[in-house]
Amino acid sequence: MSQWFFIINPAAGRGRGRRVWKAVQKELSKRGVEHRSFLTEHPGHAEVLARQISTMQDHKLKRLFVIGGDGTMHEVINGLKGIGQIELTFVPAGSYNDFSKGFAVKKTALLQEIKRQHRPLTRKFYAGSVNFFHDKAQSLYFLNHLSVGFDACVLKAAVNFPFSRALRFLRLRFLIYPLAHLYTAATFQPFTFVCTAGGERREFRNVWFVIAANHPYYGGGMKAAPSANPRESSFDIVIAEHLSFVSLYRFLFAMSFGRHINMDGVTILKEKEITFETPGKIPFHADGELIGTTPFRLTPGSEPLRIKS
Repeated sequence: MSQWFFIINPAAGRGRGRRVWKAVQKELSKRGVEHRSFLTEHPGHAEVLARQISTMQDHKLKRLFVIGGDGTMHEVINGLKGIGQIELTFVPAGSYNDFSKGFAVKKTALLQEIKRQHRPLTRKFYAGSVNFFHDKAQSLYFLNHLSVGFDACVLKAAVNFPFSRALRFLRLRFLIYPLAHLYTAATFQPFTFVCTAGGERREFRNVWFVIAANHPYYGGGMKAAPSANPRESSFDIVIAEHLSFVSLYRFLFAMSFGRHINMDGVTILKEKEITFETPGKIPFHADGELIGTTPFRLTPGSEPLRIKS
């Protein structure tokens, strides 16, 4: 058996990452499995570690284990060298875990494998690739989804929330996101979205959401794109127009169950390659991480991910 390499985000899921790693580490030691582990220390560290491990250990690295949340996996796939040659095993320990839902990853699979109670299978999936217009050399991968507009603005407001330090001191940090959500809902300015796919150019006005999904689950289990299939090298694009303050929350509630797709003002596209353009620079996030602003081009990754679980 080749040496196993682990990247662990101990802070994932408010400390769940550390607890999961301790359980895995105990079983690895008990079974005498040779391994090396690397713990992240700050946001972005998993990407650095993945790049270093896959470069320095290129002759040894066949399989990489990731313990953390969706953001940890997002960083890892953007740091790996030779993404199609390395088998990835994900152990979900985050707050949302959309990746584990969308890719049918079981939390107990790794422990069962170490105990020889489970024989893992390798499946291939396509990540999304974002290519920026302003810097053609810059691109990034995403696993779950990217979203332009409202929820990226909510995330940005939460990151820059003016009273966040006081709320954390008072142990009320759980209020930051809901307050940022309400503030953004009251101040958000809908935008015009222009997309080009298959040689056809389409324009949408008064847009609140543009979501590109690689699988159905979004934001902790909402079914943003019920028919999205990660085994396909295409994406489901969800566009929501003409929402009011009230209909916004009706839309979000319906999306929890995948029932928003028949609502007025909602358009679903399935595209392999598509450009995202807006008159101004509209922020977007990928896998829950703020990335940048429009415009950009979305394509499938050049080679599929190999997920072993």
